[in-house]
Amino acid sequence: MKLDRLLAIVMLLINRKHINAKELAEYFEVSQRTIYRDIDAINQAGIPIVSYMGADGGFGIMENFKIDKNFLDEAEINTITTALRNINSTVSNKKISNTLEKLECLKHKNGENDKYINKLSINIDYNNWNSNNTDKQKLKILNKAIDEKRIINFDYINTKGEYIHRIVEPFSLLLKDFSWYLHGYCHIKEDYRIFKVKRMHKLNITDDLYSRDIPPLEMLDYQEEWYKDKPVHNITLKFAPNAKTRVVDSFNEEQIQFNDDGTTIVNFKFPEDDWLFELILGFGSYVEVIEPAYLRNVIRKKANEIFNIYKNDK
Repeated sequence: MKLDRLLAIVMLLINRKHINAKELAEYFEVSQRTIYRDIDAINQAGIPIVSYMGADGGFGIMENFKIDKNFLDEAEINTITTALRNINSTVSNKKISNTLEKLECLKHKNGENDKYINKLSINIDYNNWNSNNTDKQKLKILNKAIDEKRIINFDYINTKGEYIHRIVEPFSLLLKDFSWYLHGYCHIKEDYRIFKVKRMHKLNITDDLYSRDIPPLEMLDYQEEWYKDKPVHNITLKFAPNAKTRVVDSFNEEQIQFNDDGTTIVNFKFPEDDWLFELILGFGSYVEVIEPAYLRNVIRKKANEIFNIYKNDK
């Protein structure tokens, strides 16, 4: 939208001494001719833009022009910008970039803000340890589709390991348990669904637009959908002393009991699911299933299957 672009240009000019038409055109993905028209519009709106000549020239706001910077104090501005930068490092959203430019113009330019930057009590990095450019590119594509309300299609690996082609109206992105998910309406299932971004392949934005009303994510009760038709069991696991760190990382504090002999007991409820079996097997010989009995049998059977893969090795 032109109005958004005009405001963003003003914020860029407030934050930078000079910026030329080519840089602005590349940033907003428009022609230089459009940028010149935008500069004229900003001037007509009463914000004085000056053109500077030379190698370091470009456009800039007249030095005597002032903006009220007292809406937020320095610490509040830095708290907001830190949070937005953390998000933007993962999803690379142009709207967030523009918002950051607006916030930067509210900072005092006397260096006082530096003392707050390293004193924020909470810092969040949304990137997981093995994140890569492929993941970020998917998020960038999904963000674009969401902003433009365009239908997407992709191949999706479901929990059964099956590849299914999906056609989806993308609504929003969700970060949960260190993984990104897409909330949208699936044309194949004719229902609202949550898709794990990591499992999407051959992601493509179509030219088709959608106009469906977007329901709030909290109304979907997507966690109930995951539990649907799966029996939930009370599970007790016993862990060896050297598994304590991973136990603390994997379970909630109220589920954990530390014993005097160094072992750890964990009690929790969980649906019968391959993810549960994989979680337990991932601890190898450092975990024992205490109950239920059926789960002991499942883990024993799967452990034997693993053993049979290697039993003929010398």
